[in-house]
Amino acid sequence: MRVQGVVLRIEEGYAWVDVSIAQGCGRCQEPGGCGGVNIARPFGSASRSVRVRNDIDARPGDPVGVLVEDGLPLRGAMLVYGFPVLGLMAGAALGTAVASTGSSADLSALVGGVAGCLVAVLLGRGRAGGTKSAELPLRLEKAVVSSSVECGR
Repeated sequence: MRVQGVVLRIEEGYAWVDVSIAQGCGRCQEPGGCGGVNIARPFGSASRSVRVRNDIDARPGDPVGVLVEDGLPLRGAMLVYGFPVLGLMAGAALGTAVASTGSSADLSALVGGVAGCLVAVLLGRGRAGGTKSAELPLRLEKAVVSSSVECGR
């Protein structure tokens, strides 16, 4: 996925780039597209600054493209949503299976579900490498500037 942005500032080999979060992938708005851009709408911000290694020697004010690895959004969604839901269901099933018959089955399912969800979240955080120091796998590329001028009619 590629989004367009403008370099805001350069800091210690990194570029801070203002990108539009409303762009999404090329098929976001089409039927059958990912629709990933819709997740940002409730937050109200049309842009966000991201820190990207400046391998192309970009300068403040330069238009650039920010490339996101193809499978990254899906992997992120699985870590944040998929694994905790699977942990919740597996924990609830295990809690129900070990519960004795009677009214304690519901309580055991609840405790097992919460424990399973918590374990999945902790495993997901460990797999992601932590949240504070992890560098996003983003790349900068020089923006393609069109030489043709359109009249806008």
